[in-house]
Amino acid sequence: MNWLKNKRRISRQDLLEMLKRIDRAYGIVELNQREPMILETNRKERLFEVRSGKDKGKFYRVDADIKMCTCPDFNFRFLKCKHIIAAEFASGITS
Repeated sequence: MNWLKNKRRISRQDLLEMLKRIDRAYGIVELNQREPMILETNRKERLFEVRSGKDKGKFYRVDADIKMCTCPDFNFRFLKCKHIIAAEFASGITS
């Protein structure tokens, strides 16, 4: 849910969930310094593949421009997931 568009108050639980996603994304970025976790597939279109932390052979496709990911978390909640945030961190995207 987009809190700004709906102008509703952000609950403590919502805030904790956002912070968890940011923390997990930072973990992915740290791992990426040791092993390939975040692959930029198209710089111009800001497309990435981000490896799953649980299944090393699985990658999720991330479109950092329109904030979409193929992971189950994003497809269930339609909120920025750790993969989108990690791709943004790794590429310096600030929006």
